[in-house]
Amino acid sequence: MRLSLAVSRLSLPAVFLLGGLAACSKAPEQAVQVHPVVVEHAQALTSESGEIFPGAVHAREEADLSFRIPGKIHARSVDAGAEVKAGQVLATLDPEDNRLNSEASKAAVTAAQADLKLAQADLQRYQELLGKGFVSASMFEQKQNTLDLAQARLDQAKSNYAVVNNQMAYTSLKATKSGLITAVLAEAGQVIAAGQPVFRFAADNSREVVISVPEGRVNALRSAPKLGVSLWANQGKMYEGRVRTINMQADPSTRTHEARVSIIGSDDAVQLGMTATVYMGARIEASVFQVPLSAVAQVDNKPVVWTVSTDGKAHQIPVTVLRYVEGFAVVSGALTPGMPLISAGVQLLVEGQPVKAMERHREVKPS
Repeated sequence: MRLSLAVSRLSLPAVFLLGGLAACSKAPEQAVQVHPVVVEHAQALTSESGEIFPGAVHAREEADLSFRIPGKIHARSVDAGAEVKAGQVLATLDPEDNRLNSEASKAAVTAAQADLKLAQADLQRYQELLGKGFVSASMFEQKQNTLDLAQARLDQAKSNYAVVNNQMAYTSLKATKSGLITAVLAEAGQVIAAGQPVFRFAADNSREVVISVPEGRVNALRSAPKLGVSLWANQGKMYEGRVRTINMQADPSTRTHEARVSIIGSDDAVQLGMTATVYMGARIEASVFQVPLSAVAQVDNKPVVWTVSTDGKAHQIPVTVLRYVEGFAVVSGALTPGMPLISAGVQLLVEGQPVKAMERHREVKPS
């Protein structure tokens, strides 16, 4: 009885000691850090496409608008990005100098009319004197020449007056067609020369994509049976393209040729200045995608992209980079169309890391 009581008294501290050791051996749980990331979606290149050419949407008709006469800009009534109608006043010049010129031209017409009237009266009087033999025929011919000269001076004054009146109308710069003001090149108060650009204007008609083509691919582009055009802002739709013109004069610095590809069936989604891609050639594999350049990372010296799973965790996918274009990379790998890819914050990711995804919405402005 005493022995069992002693054993029980000795075992009680041991129980507490074992419990303390067990508590010390258990590591405290740390809160999992969630990284905020920006995601964009993979764009599958599934059109009739073997080669791609990046470019931007332009209007088929583009021009610089300018005044036909020199002067000081009095007012500017539109800004860049404004939609204008045909005949709308865009800017005006100070009309004071033109008003004075108009008054001077009108006075010159009045003086020429008075000279003509006097020459007519002299000729009529000399004609009567010639009939009576009081003057010679040469004097009569001199008066006839004076009348002809007065008539010519009157015609000249009237023509000059008409030109000055036209110039009065030229003090208002108007849109010749409906369209969009893409740039403002002069401001109110500025003194400009005749023909100096004031606005850059894009007519409201068909849209086309301006691309740069390497020297060796010009003939291939011209003879391509079908072209596809996609917009980065509207990746779910593919438009038909058609080569309208190719500048055979290569750019001296890049040695590429400017080509304009018309967008067949363009709609309101096709806006000026949008980033566009022209696809040419045979159908490529469905595993080829266009992704943001910032989405491609290096893990163990191999290219990968990071996607976000449905449970909010980051996972890497090995890819093969086929080519680089402006702002994007063309890759192949186990991707799917529309897959969310992390395009910002890839340097700090590890496999299975919880992330907070935020969508990036690209805004495209006119040029």
